[in-house]
Amino acid sequence: MSEATRRLRQELYSLLDRVVEVRLSDGTRYEGRLKGIDVDGLTLHIVLESARDSNGREFPKVFISGSRLSEIMLKEVAVFNAKEFAAYAIERLKVRADAVKVDEVLNVVRFLDRYVVSEKGVEGSGPFAEKLYSVWQEYMESKSKART
Repeated sequence: MSEATRRLRQELYSLLDRVVEVRLSDGTRYEGRLKGIDVDGLTLHIVLESARDSNGREFPKVFISGSRLSEIMLKEVAVFNAKEFAAYAIERLKVRADAVKVDEVLNVVRFLDRYVVSEKGVEGSGPFAEKLYSVWQEYMESKSKART
């Protein structure tokens, strides 16, 4: 796989669970949360959840064949940045950098191969998870203030 193809896929996967607007080749538009992507050769198929079409009709799920896709536009900016949060948490918690792994495609940070932090919060339990959650809350509050 070429570097350009790898980067394109990474960008597409970074849109998962984000609100997008999709324009089809016939001009129809849908807006919804991108829940699934399937790259089949040169064709991209997607699934939108809680979608609304250009006529205002609402659908729980919409499956769109890649042959009909014209454009995918991101409608919201992510608040959580995994790489940025990792640096913030390492500084605040005094964690060794080699104990932290950033997955930029999934936009998550793994601590000690046991705890996972994402825009949704902290997965894991115990005293360290509680500390991580406090740092996550601080980080998310600072990001929210910066946006306003």
